[in-house]
Amino acid sequence: MAQLNPRELDVLNILWRTGEAMTSTDIVNEQRGLTQSTVIAVLRKLLKDDLVQVDGVTHSGKVLSRTYRPTENSREVIMRNFADDYANFKNVISKSDLCAAILHIEQTPEQMKEEISKLKDILAEYEAKL
Repeated sequence: MAQLNPRELDVLNILWRTGEAMTSTDIVNEQRGLTQSTVIAVLRKLLKDDLVQVDGVTHSGKVLSRTYRPTENSREVIMRNFADDYANFKNVISKSDLCAAILHIEQTPEQMKEEISKLKDILAEYEAKL
């Protein structure tokens, strides 16, 4: 799978962030700079690549519109893209520095504690394999 372009990432991010099935109009309304024609083209490509799926059909004004959800496959593709991007900078940014930077993004101490606990489990699993 090739790298996702910024618009594809924008649409997937919106779908993952809201956690709800959305029409193309809903997606356009979520982020400035997105146009209806762009979102429709992106959704068409994401559908073809199995990164979104049609969840249903709803009324949008006077017309029927498809609603979309991200697929689990999209999470894996995003992770692979992120890992590929990190690989380009691994000589500059260590894994521990990356984890520390990501933890600073969490907004509450409870969120940070939860992520630290998950990281400990992941590290213990990797250490057991060594």
